[in-house]
Amino acid sequence: MTRFFVVLFASFLAASCAAVRSNVAVTHMLPAGAAKTVAIVPYTESLAAAPDYQANTQKLAAHLEAEGYRIVPATGGPSPDYLAFFLYRIDNGTVVDLPLSRPHPPTGSLFAYGYRTALSPGTRPIYRRMVMLEILDRARFRPNEPASFLDARVYSASVTSQGACSMMAPVIDPMLTALFQDFPGPSGGIRSTDVSVASTCGLDRFG
Repeated sequence: MTRFFVVLFASFLAASCAAVRSNVAVTHMLPAGAAKTVAIVPYTESLAAAPDYQANTQKLAAHLEAEGYRIVPATGGPSPDYLAFFLYRIDNGTVVDLPLSRPHPPTGSLFAYGYRTALSPGTRPIYRRMVMLEILDRARFRPNEPASFLDARVYSASVTSQGACSMMAPVIDPMLTALFQDFPGPSGGIRSTDVSVASTCGLDRFG
Protein backbone atom coordinates (compact mmCIF):
# COMPACT_ATOMS: atom_id res chain seq x y z
CA MET A 1 0.00 0.00 0.00
CA THR A 2 2.79 2.38 0.92
CA ARG A 3 4.52 1.68 -2.39
CA PHE A 4 1.28 2.42 -4.22
CA PHE A 5 1.01 5.87 -2.66
CA VAL A 6 4.66 6.60 -3.38
CA VAL A 7 4.22 5.69 -7.06
CA LEU A 8 0.99 7.67 -7.22
CA PHE A 9 2.66 10.72 -5.70
CA ALA A 10 5.62 10.44 -8.06
CA SER A 11 3.28 10.22 -11.05
CA PHE A 12 1.35 13.26 -9.87
CA LEU A 13 4.55 15.21 -9.36
CA ALA A 14 5.83 14.36 -12.82
CA ALA A 15 2.52 15.27 -14.43
CA SER A 16 2.31 18.57 -12.60
CA CYS A 17 5.86 19.56 -13.58
CA ALA A 18 5.86 18.41 -17.22
CA ALA A 19 4.73 21.76 -18.59
CA VAL A 20 6.24 25.06 -19.64
CA ARG A 21 4.48 28.20 -18.44
CA SER A 22 4.91 31.09 -20.86
CA ASN A 23 3.90 34.72 -20.64
CA VAL A 24 2.82 36.09 -24.00
CA ALA A 25 2.67 39.82 -24.76
CA VAL A 26 1.29 40.94 -28.13
CA THR A 27 0.57 44.24 -29.85
CA HIS A 28 -0.48 44.29 -33.47
CA MET A 29 -2.26 46.02 -36.30
CA LEU A 30 -2.52 43.03 -38.63
CA PRO A 31 -5.28 43.66 -41.12
CA ALA A 32 -8.02 41.12 -41.60
CA GLY A 33 -8.39 39.45 -44.95
CA ALA A 34 -6.63 37.03 -47.22
CA ALA A 35 -3.42 35.39 -46.06
CA LYS A 36 -0.18 37.00 -47.15
CA THR A 37 3.29 35.85 -48.10
CA VAL A 38 5.92 36.15 -45.38
CA ALA A 39 9.68 35.71 -45.27
CA ILE A 40 11.32 34.73 -41.98
CA VAL A 41 14.58 36.52 -41.26
CA PRO A 42 16.90 36.43 -38.23
CA TYR A 43 16.70 39.37 -35.87
CA THR A 44 20.49 39.45 -35.60
CA GLU A 45 23.32 38.28 -37.84
CA SER A 46 24.73 36.09 -35.07
CA LEU A 47 21.44 34.22 -34.75
CA ALA A 48 21.59 33.27 -38.42
CA ALA A 49 24.85 31.41 -37.71
CA ALA A 50 23.43 29.45 -34.76
CA PRO A 51 23.41 25.66 -35.33
CA ASP A 52 19.71 25.40 -34.44
CA TYR A 53 18.48 28.44 -36.37
CA GLN A 54 17.29 26.63 -39.49
CA ALA A 55 15.44 23.98 -37.48
CA ASN A 56 13.74 26.58 -35.29
CA THR A 57 12.85 28.65 -38.36
CA GLN A 58 11.06 25.62 -39.80
CA LYS A 59 9.09 25.29 -36.57
CA LEU A 60 8.01 28.93 -36.79
CA ALA A 61 7.18 28.49 -40.47
CA ALA A 62 4.90 25.56 -39.67
CA HIS A 63 2.91 27.70 -37.23
CA LEU A 64 2.60 30.57 -39.71
CA GLU A 65 1.50 28.21 -42.47
CA ALA A 66 -1.15 26.78 -40.15
CA GLU A 67 -2.49 30.34 -39.86
CA GLY A 68 -2.75 30.59 -43.65
CA TYR A 69 0.48 32.42 -44.47
CA ARG A 70 2.71 31.30 -47.33
CA ILE A 71 6.42 31.17 -46.53
CA VAL A 72 8.69 32.58 -49.25
CA PRO A 73 12.39 33.51 -49.43
CA ALA A 74 13.35 37.03 -48.39
CA THR A 75 15.36 37.48 -51.61
CA GLY A 76 15.69 35.82 -54.99
CA GLY A 77 12.01 35.83 -55.92
CA PRO A 78 8.86 37.94 -55.71
CA SER A 79 8.92 40.31 -52.76
CA PRO A 80 7.04 39.00 -49.72
CA ASP A 81 4.17 40.95 -48.24
CA TYR A 82 5.66 40.67 -44.75
CA LEU A 83 9.04 40.20 -43.13
CA ALA A 84 8.97 38.17 -39.89
CA PHE A 85 11.96 39.00 -37.71
CA PHE A 86 12.63 36.02 -35.43
CA LEU A 87 14.68 35.95 -32.23
CA TYR A 88 15.13 33.44 -29.41
CA ARG A 89 17.61 33.22 -26.55
CA ILE A 90 18.29 31.86 -23.09
CA ASP A 91 20.40 33.43 -20.36
CA ASN A 92 23.18 31.87 -18.30
CA GLY A 93 20.97 31.29 -15.27
CA THR A 94 20.54 33.05 -11.95
CA VAL A 95 21.17 31.18 -8.72
CA VAL A 96 18.21 31.48 -6.36
CA ASP A 97 17.47 30.10 -2.91
CA LEU A 98 14.82 27.41 -2.94
CA PRO A 99 13.57 24.90 -0.37
CA LEU A 100 14.82 21.42 -1.12
CA SER A 101 13.27 18.23 0.12
CA ARG A 102 15.18 15.98 2.53
CA PRO A 103 13.88 12.49 3.49
CA HIS A 104 13.34 11.76 7.16
CA PRO A 105 13.96 8.35 8.76
CA PRO A 106 10.98 6.09 9.50
CA THR A 107 8.92 7.17 12.50
CA GLY A 108 6.01 4.73 12.36
CA SER A 109 3.59 7.49 11.46
CA LEU A 110 0.86 6.68 8.95
CA PHE A 111 2.21 9.48 6.77
CA ALA A 112 5.91 8.68 7.09
CA TYR A 113 7.58 5.28 6.84
CA GLY A 114 10.67 6.98 5.52
CA TYR A 115 8.91 9.07 2.86
CA ARG A 116 8.06 12.21 4.81
CA THR A 117 10.10 15.24 3.83
CA ALA A 118 11.07 18.46 5.49
CA LEU A 119 12.17 21.75 3.98
CA SER A 120 15.85 22.53 4.01
CA PRO A 121 17.71 25.44 2.43
CA GLY A 122 19.28 25.04 -0.98
CA THR A 123 20.13 26.84 -4.20
CA ARG A 124 19.57 26.13 -7.86
CA PRO A 125 19.90 28.04 -11.14
CA ILE A 126 16.83 29.44 -12.85
CA TYR A 127 17.07 30.16 -16.57
CA ARG A 128 15.10 32.82 -18.42
CA ARG A 129 14.08 32.15 -22.00
CA MET A 130 12.60 34.46 -24.63
CA VAL A 131 11.10 34.13 -28.10
CA MET A 132 10.35 37.29 -30.07
CA LEU A 133 8.49 37.71 -33.36
CA GLU A 134 8.09 41.06 -35.11
CA ILE A 135 6.26 41.23 -38.43
CA LEU A 136 6.82 44.17 -40.75
CA ASP A 137 4.97 45.39 -43.82
CA ARG A 138 7.79 45.01 -46.33
CA ALA A 139 6.48 47.78 -48.59
CA ARG A 140 6.87 50.30 -45.76
CA PHE A 141 10.23 49.05 -44.48
CA ARG A 142 13.43 50.70 -45.69
CA PRO A 143 16.49 48.84 -44.32
CA ASN A 144 18.73 51.90 -44.53
CA GLU A 145 16.31 53.96 -42.43
CA PRO A 146 16.11 52.49 -38.88
CA ALA A 147 13.07 54.60 -38.02
CA SER A 148 11.07 52.82 -40.71
CA PHE A 149 11.28 49.57 -38.71
CA LEU A 150 8.77 50.88 -36.18
CA ASP A 151 6.66 52.54 -38.87
CA ALA A 152 6.38 49.28 -40.79
CA ARG A 153 5.78 47.00 -37.81
CA VAL A 154 2.31 45.47 -37.80
CA TYR A 155 2.84 42.73 -35.20
CA SER A 156 5.10 42.47 -32.15
CA ALA A 157 5.13 39.56 -29.71
CA SER A 158 7.39 38.37 -26.94
CA VAL A 159 7.12 35.02 -25.17
CA THR A 160 9.01 34.54 -21.92
CA SER A 161 9.42 31.61 -19.58
CA GLN A 162 11.72 30.60 -16.79
CA GLY A 163 12.67 27.40 -15.05
CA ALA A 164 15.37 24.86 -14.32
CA CYS A 165 15.82 23.76 -17.94
CA SER A 166 19.12 25.21 -19.16
CA MET A 167 18.61 24.50 -22.87
CA MET A 168 16.49 26.23 -25.49
CA ALA A 169 15.75 23.11 -27.55
CA PRO A 170 13.26 21.48 -25.11
CA VAL A 171 11.31 24.70 -24.51
CA ILE A 172 11.06 26.45 -27.88
CA ASP A 173 8.27 24.17 -29.12
CA PRO A 174 5.93 24.84 -26.16
CA MET A 175 6.81 28.54 -26.27
CA LEU A 176 5.89 28.78 -29.96
CA THR A 177 2.72 26.80 -29.24
CA ALA A 178 1.82 29.30 -26.51
CA LEU A 179 2.32 32.17 -28.94
CA PHE A 180 0.11 30.68 -31.65
CA GLN A 181 -2.64 29.40 -29.39
CA ASP A 182 -4.38 32.71 -30.06
CA PHE A 183 -2.90 34.35 -33.16
CA PRO A 184 -2.91 37.20 -33.70
CA GLY A 185 -5.27 37.59 -30.76
CA PRO A 186 -6.23 40.79 -28.95
CA SER A 187 -3.70 43.60 -29.07
CA GLY A 188 -2.30 44.63 -25.72
CA GLY A 189 -2.05 42.86 -22.37
CA ILE A 190 -0.25 39.72 -21.26
CA ARG A 191 -1.58 36.19 -21.04
CA SER A 192 -0.06 33.18 -19.28
CA THR A 193 -0.25 29.76 -20.90
CA ASP A 194 0.82 26.30 -19.69
CA VAL A 195 1.82 23.92 -22.47
CA SER A 196 2.34 20.27 -21.56
CA VAL A 197 5.46 18.52 -22.82
CA ALA A 198 6.35 14.86 -23.03
CA SER A 199 10.13 15.27 -22.90
CA THR A 200 12.36 15.90 -19.91
CA CYS A 201 15.06 18.42 -19.19
CA GLY A 202 17.60 17.39 -16.56
CA LEU A 203 16.43 16.36 -13.11
CA ASP A 204 13.40 18.60 -12.99
CA ARG A 205 11.26 17.32 -15.85
CA PHE A 206 10.35 20.95 -16.53
CA GLY A 207 9.76 24.27 -14.85
